[in-house]
Amino acid sequence: MFKHILLPLDGSEESESISKWVAGLARALGARVTLLAVVNPVDRSLLDRVSRRGKGTPPPAPETEEQGLEQAVEGAKRYLAAQERQIGADVETLVVTGSPAEEIVTQAREVGADLIAMATHRESALARGVLGSVTDRVLHSSHLPVMAVQPKRGRSRSDDTVPAAIIVPLDGSELSEAAVPVGTELAKGCNAELVFMRAVHFPHFGMTAPGGVYAGDDAVEGQKAAAVDYLAGFVEQAKQAGVQARAETFVGMPAARIIEESNAIPNALAVMSTNGAGGLKRFVLGSVTDKVVRSSGNPVIVLPPGD
Repeated sequence: MFKHILLPLDGSEESESISKWVAGLARALGARVTLLAVVNPVDRSLLDRVSRRGKGTPPPAPETEEQGLEQAVEGAKRYLAAQERQIGADVETLVVTGSPAEEIVTQAREVGADLIAMATHRESALARGVLGSVTDRVLHSSHLPVMAVQPKRGRSRSDDTVPAAIIVPLDGSELSEAAVPVGTELAKGCNAELVFMRAVHFPHFGMTAPGGVYAGDDAVEGQKAAAVDYLAGFVEQAKQAGVQARAETFVGMPAARIIEESNAIPNALAVMSTNGAGGLKRFVLGSVTDKVVRSSGNPVIVLPPGD
């Protein structure tokens, strides 16, 4: 299971919103944490954010680009040192220069991380800010799992938040079922309840007879029965592994109900798979995962294809 978590921070409160989850997860799993700051040579925003939030006098405007880069690196080092004390686990810090999204993926590989933890904005692709776009690029380019949380909706309830429930949505595909062993190990490591979920489609009208035929109650009940049988196998496997588990079936749109269930459970964490395609190429599970990441009040661990 996860033994080394990479936590990129950019000096903003938004990026720090996932820190308590990382601290709790690291404590439960005995994982190391690497705090990463990426200084973009063409963007002074990290240094500006750190300076505005600090108590000291902001550094003078640099006379040269090289001096500006040195100021940003030194400011990032001081910033991470302060954040290191707040994490309180087995922590190391790392400051590099370059393009944030590319460096996050590269440094995760270099330090041997097996999980990247980041915050993301809720806005649409056209409206995302810098942090959101960086997270989105990492989500769709990393070969490692990424734990993401929407900062304005995150509801950490303690100094370090150990997940109390692990939610694993399933749709019958091998892709979605790739999340089962990860969710099971997380639940075991965090002493959390494991919740398997399966959606049942809305009833619909057909046009095989004049006026249409309602394919409602019987069809829905049949789907629910099949969903219950499908999830029962995973619940039994989890219990045999020593994990407390239950199943939830529901009628409705998958993303909305997953978000509702996640937000109803304090300190819940969802584990979902994605096909890794971006934009209009995402298929149903990919779009569901994307919606849950951007709207849930709790973190989502997104597993890349083939994880």
